[in-house]
Amino acid sequence: MSEHGAALQTYNQELVKCLEELKFKRNEIIDTIYKEEAEKAVLEKNLETLQNRLALLNKSLEHYRHIYESYDKTITDTENGFKST
Repeated sequence: MSEHGAALQTYNQELVKCLEELKFKRNEIIDTIYKEEAEKAVLEKNLETLQNRLALLNKSLEHYRHIYESYDKTITDTENGFKST
């Protein structure tokens, strides 16, 4: 019986060791998850800022293109007016 008891004791110790290793790995994973979630939040904030800046630039470009087209039309009309006289 003592051999059987010793074997059970060894199995229990191995089981406890395996559980401790799993708990350690679990804690490492949760640390990795927290770090990546923090990085994700920063990237999402940066992305939002960049998207807002892009929208403003697109609006500004549209405005300047409209002005350019107006100037271009005025120049073309004026030059054509001089040529026809």
